[in-house]
Amino acid sequence: ADPRRRLSSVDVLDEAELARLDRWGNRAVLTVPTPASAPASVPALFAAQAARAPEAVALVCGDHSWSYREVDEAANRLAHMLAGHRVGPGERVALLFNRSAEAIVAILAVMKAGAAYLPIDPAVPDARIEFMLADAAPIAAVTTADLVERFDGYDVIVVDAGDPAVQRQPSTPLAGPAPDDLAHIVYTSGTTGVPKGVAVTQRNVTQLFDSLQIGIPLTPAQVWTQFHSYAFDFSVWEIWAALLGG
Repeated sequence: ADPRRRLSSVDVLDEAELARLDRWGNRAVLTVPTPASAPASVPALFAAQAARAPEAVALVCGDHSWSYREVDEAANRLAHMLAGHRVGPGERVALLFNRSAEAIVAILAVMKAGAAYLPIDPAVPDARIEFMLADAAPIAAVTTADLVERFDGYDVIVVDAGDPAVQRQPSTPLAGPAPDDLAHIVYTSGTTGVPKGVAVTQRNVTQLFDSLQIGIPLTPAQVWTQFHSYAFDFSVWEIWAALLGG
């Protein structure tokens, strides 16, 4: 019919097939209006939950439990300590923790200071830590006394989460991050090449839970596990879907 027509302009699918692809690809979601509510940060939503139920249990690890108020105040004190080391929006803070309640408090503290946290699993080899510190260039690191030596030789401020000086900091909140500030940088495994740091904003984290449906109602009576390594992106869903939902 038109021998001069470019092959690339010829669609090999008919209208019914194109409509089926639209349904499969959920293209209709592109026309859904954006929620009218203002976007918020993780610290802002956590503070709101802590205000609603300050004495409710937020974390349990071993024989110890922490209320929302205790977690909030502990994170505020560590955030003030970090702010004293010039940690703020636009900065990154490395975290090196075994699975623990202190690790959750440290994550929240970094975000309360306005910075993005860089989670590092202690199980990774030294070469991996060296790569991540060079690539992400954190201004500071938070860890525990038994792991602090793994930052020896690096040009980074190291804060021991158990330092008594942290307990002397104010328990009042800092200004906190904006919705478009970075929340975290989680690195891929590197199985297909060099590991890549994926930077995610506060807005993107909180929007994970806007339409969360897991088949059962989310209620304060539930208990969630932080099962995955906090250096794996699925941990973000595990931690904050629970804590921000009560």
